[in-house]
Amino acid sequence: MLNSVFNFKFIRFAVVLTLAGALGACATPPLNDPEARAAYEEANDPFEPANRLVFSVNVMVDQLVLQPTAVTYRDLVPDGVKQLVRNFFTNLFMPLSAIHSLLQGDLDRAGQAAERFLTAVPTLLLANTMPEEDPVFEDADQTMAVWGFDAGPYVMLPILGPSSVRGTVGTIADFFIDPVSFVLGSDASIGRAVGNAVETRSRNLEQVRDLQKNSVDYYAAVRSLYRQQREDQVRNGASEPMQPAPTIGLDLDDPRAVIGETASGH
Repeated sequence: MLNSVFNFKFIRFAVVLTLAGALGACATPPLNDPEARAAYEEANDPFEPANRLVFSVNVMVDQLVLQPTAVTYRDLVPDGVKQLVRNFFTNLFMPLSAIHSLLQGDLDRAGQAAERFLTAVPTLLLANTMPEEDPVFEDADQTMAVWGFDAGPYVMLPILGPSSVRGTVGTIADFFIDPVSFVLGSDASIGRAVGNAVETRSRNLEQVRDLQKNSVDYYAAVRSLYRQQREDQVRNGASEPMQPAPTIGLDLDDPRAVIGETASGH
């Protein structure tokens, strides 16, 4: 119980600190340049100075901690074991995904998520009931989008990486309604997030390296790719993103994502 309270306070503190810093470091809209003004509104990133600062810290954490761990995992763990690990973390996301599919009125997808999870339970969540394709994962951000809530300005969260105001609210909501956290405790939820981040990061090492090397503005590139990915996820694949959006840190948003999801490093 004390761990749950501490973890919630930490998450709340990190989010509040980010938003407070963003509010105190807003970019100034261009007033006399129509083209610059249009670009500013299209970016929808009024907290950019603070976001860039958080992004720099996230990149440093990735390079010092997450990326080396992911490289070790990629090089030392056999491919067959990697698939089992991927199945394990993917299946752990299915109860939450089933809840959000129900909230979105998608009974078929909810049933698929529940079936995948329940089928995997006898094998300690290692079974993959959909061998030809990864399941679609639903979260609170996507549910609110389906309900008509606008994403709002772009936000770079500490450790968790790219998000939006809507996504930040969704992250907090998922913390409370996630069945894994509710049944097994917040430590299990955090462990799932860390493990998924390492596993996913091990699969996007080259993509992130190329993105960082070839981008004129790495921050802006991550912001653009994140939005493409989120839009694709909200539409459930109705439009294809240019490439998976890297996310820097321990993003737990999407087991399909490249995190997220995670974006940085050489």
